[in-house]
Parts: sequence; C-alpha cells; structure tokens
Amino acid sequence: MISNLSLEEKIGQMFMFGINKNNTDGIIKLIKENKIGGVILYKKNYTSYEEMLDLIKKLREANKQNKIPLLIAIDEEGGRVNRMPPEFKNLKSIYRFSELKDINIIKEYADIISTILSQSGINMNFAPVLDIYNNSNSNVLKGRCFSSDVNIVSTYGVAYINKMKDNNVVAVSKHFPGHGSTKKDTHIILPYIKNYKEIEEKHIKPFEVAIKNGCDAIMVGHIIIKKLTKSLPASLSKKFIKEYLREKNNYEGIVITDDIRMKSVDIIYKLISLKKAFSSESDIILFKYKDGDEKVIAKVVKMVKENKIEEEKINKSVMRILKIKEKYNITDNIDILGCNIEEINDRIEKLNSKLD
Repeated sequence: MISNLSLEEKIGQMFMFGINKNNTDGIIKLIKENKIGGVILYKKNYTSYEEMLDLIKKLREANKQNKIPLLIAIDEEGGRVNRMPPEFKNLKSIYRFSELKDINIIKEYADIISTILSQSGINMNFAPVLDIYNNSNSNVLKGRCFSSDVNIVSTYGVAYINKMKDNNVVAVSKHFPGHGSTKKDTHIILPYIKNYKEIEEKHIKPFEVAIKNGCDAIMVGHIIIKKLTKSLPASLSKKFIKEYLREKNNYEGIVITDDIRMKSVDIIYKLISLKKAFSSESDIILFKYKDGDEKVIAKVVKMVKENKIEEEKINKSVMRILKIKEKYNITDNIDILGCNIEEINDRIEKLNSKLD
C-alpha cells in the first residue's frame, strides 16, 4: 500500500496530535487535508461520556475519505492518570494492586480499561508504565508503576499488554529506557543521567522482556543519558534508539516519542527537535496541537524533499505504522455503541474492594 501514498500522506502518518480544549476544528482540518495518522484525547476534551463518543465519531468521520484509518489514543493508566469521563468510577492505583501479588488482578485491571477503550472507539493506550518505582521518584511516578521489583514490573507488564491485545487495543509501553532512573519531571526539566550502567542493567530490563513477549509499541522518554544519548534526550537520539532499542533487542515495532512540545524539550531543542525526531528511529511523533500546525507538517515535507531527512527512513516508519493498523484491524467505523457504564462500574467497585 505504501507505493500508493504520496510523500505528504506518508509524512502525515507519522504525526499524532493532542487536542487542546477548543481546537477540534483545527484537528479535523489536519485529518482531512494533511492525512495525519493519529490523535490523542485529553480529559479536557469532553465533559461526559456522550460527548466523548461524539468526538470520537467526529474524528473517524473526518478520516473516512483518507486511505489509512486513524489511530485514536489516550493516556488511561488508572489511578491518578485517569482520562475517563465522570460517569465512570476510577480504578485505584496499579501499584497498590501489584502489592497483592496476584497476576489475575492485574489482568482484570487491564481488561476493564481496554474494554472501555475498545468499546468506545479508542484503539491505542499509552500504558503500561514499565518504569521501576523508587522513593526518589515518588512525585513523578507515585502509584503509576507496578513495583520497585524489576521482575514484578516485567511479569505484570507483559500480562497487562497481552490483555490489551485481547481487546484489540495497542498497548504503548513507557517510558523507555526507564523513567525510574530519575526523580525529575520531564514535563518541566530534562533529567541528565550519569549512571548509564544502572539503565543498562536494571531499568531497560522490563522493556526487553516486553519485546521478547511481543510488545508492539514503545514510547521513548525525554531523558539524557551520559555516553548513550550524548547531548540529546533519548526521544530525539537516532543513535540511542537504533542501538539500544532496535538493534540490541531486535525490535521492529512502533516507536513513539513523548510529546516533543513538553516544556523541557521545547525550551532547549526547539530549533532542531522537529528534524531530529523525524530523522531518528521513531515512527510516530507526538505534539500537543497549536493553531497553524499545517506549517509544521509542511516543514517536514520540505526537509525530505531537500534530502535533509531520508525518505527511506520515512518509508520504514510508515511500513511499521501500516502493519500495526492492519494487525489490530483499525477502522474508521462510526457505529460506536459505547460500553455499559453500570456493568463497568460494578467491575471497578469489585476490584477496588480488594484493597479495602
């Protein structure tokens, strides 16, 4: 199919935009005119489940004339990272459930989330968190990790991913190579890691296990690692992603950057982040949408035409994206009935009660 796509269409597939509260029309225009590959939903985009379903249908309808179906993604981890409308009760943190040392509980946790998403028309979830928890990063990752034990994170992470797959939701493991190595919040400041051996010997391990067990998508975080990424964050480092993710682990799945408009990256790398992201081994580049972003897409098209970004690299990324969309049978079908809220809430209450 890639031979039937124009350069503009191929580059569009590598863009995934987050919708700010009042800019749905801008996103719709990018879908129709720039053929973007995906959209991220935020909780601020809707005030009810009905509004959420209407928005998803609107996005899919806008993409119906395009050749490739749309990825609709969300950050739904449960606990304090909850993007569901108010009609849904919230699951307690995955960390607390992991302390019960029962893998079936983790499977039920992931099944509840992925059931909601799949029945609501959402086909990609930025979870599970495969970072390793420790007290020094409590403010950033508190409650979001499975455990401080590498083996538990690895085992529960695979169980979580597989349950997402069962419900036809692409699970995106994050934040490679391991946010547990720092206590800094990458939304605000870039962490600089000196002890790269700890990264190699500990924090990458859950991702290696996930890859061996068929992980299809990984998010790379904004972390600078001395001797491994040089002066760039991992998310923009072609050398790091190629050597430590693709080659070392024989990984051929989707690589997604964390949002390259995060303050920590935007302040320092604004002039080069676009080129670095599209030149790296990443496949999908995340942006929080701003008015006029069609110009950003046009910049990438121009850089490829001027051979500042290799078109062969673009082709490889688009091939991976197409394979994932085919594997998960992604469609733009707007006949979305939604899930049974009462039934879901009963399951959530029952699971939460295990912590009482």
